[in-house]
Amino acid sequence: MDRVLADPWNVWAANRPTSTVLHLDSGAAGRSSVATLDAVAAHARREATRGAYIAMREAQPALDGLRDDIAGLLAQPAGGVAFVESGTTGLEALLRVWPLPPDASVGVVAPEWGPNLAAFTARGLRIVEVPHDGTGRLDVAALAGVLADDPPTVVHLTQVTSHRGLVQPVAEALAACRAAGVPLWVDAAQALGHVDTAQGVDAVYSTSRKWLTGPRGVGLLAVAEPWWESLRVARRPMEDSPLPLRHLESHEAHIAGRIGLARAVREYLDLGPAAVVARLEEVGRLTRQVLAVVPGWAVAGSTGSAITALRPTAGQDVAAVRDRLFAEHAVLTTAGSTTRAPRDGAGPLLRVSPHVDVTSEALERLRAVLPER
Repeated sequence: MDRVLADPWNVWAANRPTSTVLHLDSGAAGRSSVATLDAVAAHARREATRGAYIAMREAQPALDGLRDDIAGLLAQPAGGVAFVESGTTGLEALLRVWPLPPDASVGVVAPEWGPNLAAFTARGLRIVEVPHDGTGRLDVAALAGVLADDPPTVVHLTQVTSHRGLVQPVAEALAACRAAGVPLWVDAAQALGHVDTAQGVDAVYSTSRKWLTGPRGVGLLAVAEPWWESLRVARRPMEDSPLPLRHLESHEAHIAGRIGLARAVREYLDLGPAAVVARLEEVGRLTRQVLAVVPGWAVAGSTGSAITALRPTAGQDVAAVRDRLFAEHAVLTTAGSTTRAPRDGAGPLLRVSPHVDVTSEALERLRAVLPER
């Protein structure tokens, strides 16, 4: 593990603010670049000096560019992209406007994100569990059988599971759903900027703050064009667009955050999405290789992503370990409770989610301090 990171990942790291903390928590919030932070601040200053709505009009080319860029990353038309406050807000809006019948059901895989399950239940959807391959990854052949025999109203996949980094086969699932005439929704909160998300699913929602390393307070929802006319969208009096998704955007939106996201997305596109995806998959492999030999911990079925989940094998309190790592060693990780995926049965997990700039020295540092002394 003495490999030296080559450009452009050293450049990526150099463009972030200097920190004494070892950031291994991109699954919670990635580190924005100095340029992204400056873009947010500059727009806020323009609002204070030029007037908020004048500043927004002057920023329209950048906002239009952001919409086009996000549409490209999701393989959706730009007119189908709405900017909201978070991924959670995106799902709430989707559940509110989608033409669901009174007896609607949603097909999910066992590792589904717990708050999504709660949102489905609150909306009155019946949850149908679709078989997986034994690891938590969707069994596409079994899905095809379910769709043929007793299809749910919609199928929902969390493309990259938050708690242990499984990557679901969205493209294959979409083909099966299209053949059966069942819409596929995707939670891309952990996927956008992390893995390939350009599948053109029926609906997809995500956030700015994770792998794209944009600001907090910005999320998005995209819906494929064949569904636009059937959406139950309340038209906003102060929005004259004929596009229904635009009427989901708040009049009180954090425009400075969107400007910051525009900058972050351009940085991502300049690096090359394929190169970033490949690097993050490599980061995951390297992280699991280093941490697989830590006494008292076992890697918990994380594959295909930069997220590594560790299961305690010696009775450790995961939240206490997370707190100790930060307080004593300035190492930032996430403690995952069972509420993150209550149907998965994975138990409490320590999540490690480094970005493209992680070094072998950083991973060795975590390996050295993780065991209790």
